[in-house]
Amino acid sequence: MQVDNAAVTEYREKVYGSETKTDDMDARLMARMGFLHEWVGEEFSIQTVQRLSPDATLLRLMTRDHSKLGKEINRRKSQLHQILAVTFPELKTFFTNSVTGSAVRSLIKKYPTPQDLKRASVEEIAKALHDGKAYHHTKRADELLRLAKTSVGVPLVSHHRWRQEWIVSQLDSLEEAQKALTTHISQLIASHPYTPIIESLPVKSPIWTATLIGVIGDIERFHNYREFRSYVGWFPQIKQSGTSLNSSHLAPDGVRMGRRVFGLMAMMLMFPSRRETPFRIYYQRLLARGMRPITAIGNVAGKLASVLYCCLKSNTPYDEAKHRTELGFPVDPDAPKPPSTEILETEISDTDLIDASSKYPPSL
Repeated sequence: MQVDNAAVTEYREKVYGSETKTDDMDARLMARMGFLHEWVGEEFSIQTVQRLSPDATLLRLMTRDHSKLGKEINRRKSQLHQILAVTFPELKTFFTNSVTGSAVRSLIKKYPTPQDLKRASVEEIAKALHDGKAYHHTKRADELLRLAKTSVGVPLVSHHRWRQEWIVSQLDSLEEAQKALTTHISQLIASHPYTPIIESLPVKSPIWTATLIGVIGDIERFHNYREFRSYVGWFPQIKQSGTSLNSSHLAPDGVRMGRRVFGLMAMMLMFPSRRETPFRIYYQRLLARGMRPITAIGNVAGKLASVLYCCLKSNTPYDEAKHRTELGFPVDPDAPKPPSTEILETEISDTDLIDASSKYPPSL
């Protein structure tokens, strides 16, 4: 059984007052709470622990590692950006997208400073850019040489040079590890029965799919879509004082990994570059009612969780045409057809309540 931490704290204050918290004290309190809950019927925040399968546990660990690698990569890129902003500030006018990409790192491995770069010929710089796969910039090698000769950057001292080389090597190693982990994750989820259902949603990613599989475990653990939304952290919590309902807000509970994936999915569906889906129409309806954009995004994330629960519970891929019909939206003839329930080969990417008749209820 699992006992809520806040319930133990509140009960400890009632029984012991302001005494110092100890593990022995909490153990006795939880035993007493369990006794009163089971034999007297007193209500406490106690629930049965639902264990995840070994496969789901492994996927949760792997997706956490993937997230940590991403954070470390971003941290190293920020450090490299800070160094280059001091030593070669003009570089960002040449590489306008990013000065921490693989092409720039390949260049500074050979020419760590502007002083090294200005001693090279145009042909040598062009070859270095070509080797770094910066093909679009190869024709502008003379411009890069001119920037190096007129750079106002601070010359690197020995330690700063070492630090730059170390950061570049770390970035290469971390990105290679992340790529290998992504490939491994994609291979693991390719044969999972939930993969084709999750990836039938309008937006997908192998990492998001793996995260949701690891978070959900077995969909039969949840009795209805409200339990599922509560578990993944997209459900409203009502503030109540006496008999008055003051307001509602997003509850601060739920599995953070699942909450993050549904939030990212909702934001991706709102991008203007993506085609219109029922979720975007629903979002626009909420805005028309005067709802704040960030609140509307939360409602879309909750709807995504509800729809996915429906699909997994009935083992049916998402059907956009059916969803549009149930919501009263016009059917889009260009909408993709629902895939079959056969296991599909997962495409590797770098980039996350249904009844017996399998119809979405109007509440969704």
